[in-house]
Amino acid sequence: MKRGLYRIPGVGDLPNDVRVDDDGIEVPLDEQLYRARGYQPPVETLPWQDQYGKPQPSAESRRSTREAADKASREHARQEFLDRFRKG
Repeated sequence: MKRGLYRIPGVGDLPNDVRVDDDGIEVPLDEQLYRARGYQPPVETLPWQDQYGKPQPSAESRRSTREAADKASREHARQEFLDRFRKG
């Protein structure tokens, strides 16, 4: 069964391609044809070629990283405020 692996950006005016696994053989397929035939997964969910095979952070890890950065920023601002208060 054909299954999309990753997207390849088109060069110049050429359309994007999708690299498809067809029973162990990787073949390029025009993105419009991929969509028209309803292959899975949807094109929008496929990584671009340069990101293929690299671990992608989960939504949970991105959220916890953002929360940790926000917390560190708040703590830094708090320390600056306390330092100014103590000096005054």
